Amino acid sequence: MKKIRDLLAVIVLITLPFAVNAQQKSKSTETVKYKTSIDCQECVDKIMTNLPQEKGIKDVKCDLNTKEVTVVYQKEKNNPEEIKKSIEKLGYTAKQTPAESGENLKK
Repeated sequence: MKKIRDLLAVIVLITLPFAVNAQQKSKSTETVKYKTSIDCQECVDKIMTNLPQEKGIKDVKCDLNTKEVTVVYQKEKNNPEEIKKSIEKLGYTAKQTPAESGENLKK
């Protein structure tokens, strides 16, 4: 019985660093902003419905007044160029503008 307990303790100690590392990687996000050609609420709805379906997208915020789309994404799963292409596939222009890294946004 003691051998089984010791074996389980060794297994836990060996696998624990891998689990912690995986959690840290999944929290690595970036924020990117795009100046777009959105001009109505339907445009906002289209982006808010479709863009979050792309891989690694964690949050999307659209500002109709400034025509900006702000995206928080996992940098291991996506990148600004692919996000730009996704916006353009929806029928809008997208030009990247400066954004603070790691910015937390609410929908």
